[in-house]
Order: sequence, then C-alpha cells, then structure tokens
Amino acid sequence: MEVTGHRRDAVIRLDYADRVTRGHGVTPDLPATAGAVRVPGRGRPGLIDRRDLIAALDRASEQRVTMISAPAGSGKTSLLRAWADRPGRDRRIAFMSVRPGQQDAQLFWLALLEAVRGATGATEPLPTAPGFDGGAMVDKVLSEITASGGTFYLVIDDLHELGSAEAAEQLTALLTALPGDVHAIIATRHDPPLHLHRLRLTGELAEIRAAQLRFSEAETRDLLAASGVALPDDVAGLLHQRAEGWAAGLRLAVLSLAGHPDPERFVAEFSGSHRTVAEYLMAEMLERQPPHVQRLLLRTSLPDRINGELADLLTGATGSERILLELEDANAFVVSLDPDRTWFRYHHMFADLLRLELRRTVPEAVPELHRLAARWFAEHSQAVDAVRHLQAAGDWSGNAVSRPWHWPAGTDGTPKR
Repeated sequence: MEVTGHRRDAVIRLDYADRVTRGHGVTPDLPATAGAVRVPGRGRPGLIDRRDLIAALDRASEQRVTMISAPAGSGKTSLLRAWADRPGRDRRIAFMSVRPGQQDAQLFWLALLEAVRGATGATEPLPTAPGFDGGAMVDKVLSEITASGGTFYLVIDDLHELGSAEAAEQLTALLTALPGDVHAIIATRHDPPLHLHRLRLTGELAEIRAAQLRFSEAETRDLLAASGVALPDDVAGLLHQRAEGWAAGLRLAVLSLAGHPDPERFVAEFSGSHRTVAEYLMAEMLERQPPHVQRLLLRTSLPDRINGELADLLTGATGSERILLELEDANAFVVSLDPDRTWFRYHHMFADLLRLELRRTVPEAVPELHRLAARWFAEHSQAVDAVRHLQAAGDWSGNAVSRPWHWPAGTDGTPKR
C-alpha cells in the first residue's frame, strides 16, 4: 500500500532491513553488479514518503563523492534503490553491491567494471588475462566512464564488506580522479579506509549520517499507516521511542504488529530481546565483533551509561575507552553522551539484546557485575546509580559498597559521606 497524496518518485519501500540477515531474511539482495537499478516489489505494503531524504541525497550527489555511513538496518540500501529508480530521470547509474567478505582486489574491480559496462551499454568482454594490475584497472574504469560522455553516477553499496587494503587504496585513487561530470556514491556501515580528507577540505565530499536516516516520529506514523497498522498516537510514539527511529527495528515491529491480537501490549513489551530483532542484531552486529569486543559489550551492558574506567572494571581488562570510541566511530550502536566522548550508552534495542545474551551465556556473572557497578558508582558519588545496581544484584544490605551513605533531607540525590 502506498501513502496517498504523495509523488510516486519520493516513495521509499522500507525493506525488512537495508541488508537482511542472511539465512533469516525474506528479501533477496540486489545482484552483485547491475546497471540501471530497479526497485523490486513496488506493489507490496510498507511504502512511505521520505521525500526530504531523497532530496538530501540529490543535493549530496552533486558533489564528486557522497558517503552514506550508518549502522546496519538504517535504510541505506532502500534509500539508494529509491533514489536510483525514480522515473523521468535521464541519467546513467552503475550500481554494484560488494559481496560479503570480499578480500580479492581483482574480483572487486572486475565487478565494478562489469557494473560500469552494464550502465554504458558496452559489450566488450571482461579482461581474463592472468595477473592483476590495480593501477591499470583504475585507469580502464576511468577511461570507459569518460568515453561514455555525459553525467554518470557510480554507486557502491556495502563498501564495509571490502576487506582488501589494496582495493581500498586503488578505490581512493579512482574517487579522487573522477572528472567533473562523474559522481560516486558509497554506502557503508562504517567509514572506510579511504583517504578522502582532501575532498572534504575542498567541499567535494558530501556525507549522510545515521541521524539523517533515522525516522522521525511522523515518519513512524506514516510507516504504520502504510502497513495498515492502526495504533493510538501515544502508542505509536512509544514505538518510535523504543526503536529510536532505527529503520530495521521499526520494520520488524510492523511485520509483527500486522494481525497481532493485542498491538498495544506488543508495543509495550517490544525490545531488542524480541526474537526477530535479536536475530538481526546478533547476526549483523554482535557476531561480527572479535571475541574481546563481544566480551566488553556483554559485560558493560547492565549500566545505562558507561565510561572507560567503569568498563575496565567490569571486563577486568584495560583499553576499554579506546574500544568504545572505535565502536562509536564504526556506527556500532554506541553513542557518546558528552562533547569529550568519555561517557557512552548503547542503542536501547542493542542494549536489550546484550543483556539478554549476557543472561543466556553467563547468568552467574550478572549479580557480581551489578555489585561491581554499584561499588564504582558509590565511590564516584553517584548514589542513584549505585542503589539501582545494588537492588538489581539483590544486595539489600549494601555489602558491595565499602562505606555507608548519608542522605541529607532536601538534597537532589547526591550523597555525602
């Protein structure tokens, strides 16, 4: 069902997620290489108007390079599909999606060249000679794009899957050498190792981040209406708040709400521990992290906010602040809470999943982690958090806190010793 009263070219179909969990999804990926992109399934439910977002990409795409960087399930691929598929636009687009775990520079460049030829209409066979010259391949792609004449768009989705440093260096060379009528758009879950600082300084790099992709409360209501789900305004607002505008979380909720006998109760209980959300976050986020990062995420999931010192205490390791900073930079559902980036929190639904997984895998550690957190907060004069963790640990005697707290009447909750 489409939202009525809007132009067709500004309608985005929000997929199950922008890149569905492989093995659990219901929507096939785009082929690895493609020329003109088609948005599949326009007649299916879940169409909403995100005209402002498409207009933002239109403006950004006038620059030499546009980078769309946001976490898994933020709607990056849906945005690219809708932008590329609008009718009445006379422009050529070469679209390729990087294969999962792509480590081979030659295969990457052959796929990119095939996408370019699909858009230009060239029929020359792909080079099959043994050996690979990355510099020569960059020149070949540039020459074929230039020879085609006119405005040209090169779209590379899922660039975070590219694991070849050689290919990344060669791609930097390509992007910085694009002629004026050629524009590149790259979509990724985290900023790739491309040296684009000069383009940023000269105003030739446009960036679209997670905050722009996040659904507004009004768009959440549009999504519900487009999917035939009727909720009271306050319940729709609660759903938006729980998902924090995360596209995949909202879509997963809508899929579950369709035909649900008690939708208000579902929303009240909806969290990152909901089966479909948990499956997605496990496969696309947690399981992709190395073991020491997984351990940090699980053991620091109980506090509502975390810093490096507290994380070191809970993990029994050092260097936690650096990992938290890297996770935020990688769009891994970690958000800094202060300008100096010393305090962090996890996306609400990701935190729900982490706590569920902590209870599932090491339930015996949960009380002790609460006690450790209580002790740390108490020692740093943050009594409200200390008491909350003592209660969660079931330690009503306060044994986890080494010194007693005195609560003077009329204070704001800040204890004195």
